Formats: sequence, structure tokens, C-alpha cells
Amino acid sequence: MIPELEALGHHAIAVDLPCPDPAAMLEDYARTVVEAMAGIEGPVVVVGHSAGGATISLVPDRTHVDRLVYVTAFVPEPGRAIVEIAGADVREMILSVSRDDGNGCRSFDLELLASIVPAEERGAYLAFLEATQRPQGWAAMEQPWPGRSLPDVPYTYVLCTEDNVLPPATRREMAARLGVEPVEIASDHAVFAGRPRELAELLVA
Repeated sequence: MIPELEALGHHAIAVDLPCPDPAAMLEDYARTVVEAMAGIEGPVVVVGHSAGGATISLVPDRTHVDRLVYVTAFVPEPGRAIVEIAGADVREMILSVSRDDGNGCRSFDLELLASIVPAEERGAYLAFLEATQRPQGWAAMEQPWPGRSLPDVPYTYVLCTEDNVLPPATRREMAARLGVEPVEIASDHAVFAGRPRELAELLVA
């Protein structure tokens, strides 16, 4: 995403959340984002994908944000965990494509994840996953969301029409929780990998 956004004249930062630390909680994730934003001038848009929606929703209470963008992301509810909001079917799907590392983290089965994209894209997507995916501390996924309410900032919800992780009804419910009509893009869940240029253009727009 970064080269695409930079080509459109924007400064972009990909934040490495402390996912591999089984003790890290959502407050730690949000603090990592805020620290990465230090010194940024001008309008700031914070984008979260999938479970990242729980993190970005905590950021505006900690620093200035002009807009939050949820890319096929979970919109949190106070006191409810990400896996609870996802529902039993999605939780079981996540568990089925990941393994327990025995240290409080889970790691995704990358070969299995790559199998859900079109055959002609699998090799490139698997290489991408191998280069970027890390273990995920599970406690943060089961942590009741610590925010008191959704922040009072403008929102955008990007709905991926071919998402094979979050059911369509769930994604529309997420957008409705924000009070916005979703912006649609023809992509599966990993839109940043499969449709980076289209997503960049949508974000800039």
C-alpha cells in the first residue's frame, strides 16, 4: 500500500503492532500507533484492516485524528471482545486456519490462507504472507474492548464485496454501527494485497 499511496502524493506509515507479544493488549496496540504518528503534520487518516478496527478506534482519544477508515474491519463495542463480535462461525474459522503456538499466541496456516485466493494469485500471495505475517497474541483478541464509546470523528467503512472472512450481513452491521453507508470495492478480505492500487485510490478519494 505504501508505494501506491506515495505515488498519489501521500505520506504513509505501516505500523507494526506488538502482536507477537502474548501479554500485549489493545491499549498497547493503540499506544504503538500513537508513537508511530509522532511529529506528523497536516491531516491524519488512520486506517485499520480486520481486527485492526479495535485498535484504530482507541487512537483518537490519545492523539489528533481527522478520519478513521475501517477496511472490512471490526467495529468494536465497549466491553465486547473482537472474537465475540465476530460471532461463533468466524471465531471457529479463525481457529481452523491457525495453530496454537503454546505461548499465548496463534500462528496462521499460510498455505491454507493462500488457498482462498484465485489460483493465479496464490504464489505471490503466499510470498507476501511469508514476508509479513507474525504470530498473534490471543489475549488481545479475547480482551473486552476497553474504550468507553466510539470516538467522535468522521468515519469511512470499506466493504469488500468478495470477503470470505466476514459475512456480508456482519460487514453492513459494522458500517451501520458507524452511521455510514459503506464504500464498496470488489475484493476478498486481503484487499491490501490483491487490490492495492484500487484501495489506495479509494482511500485518497
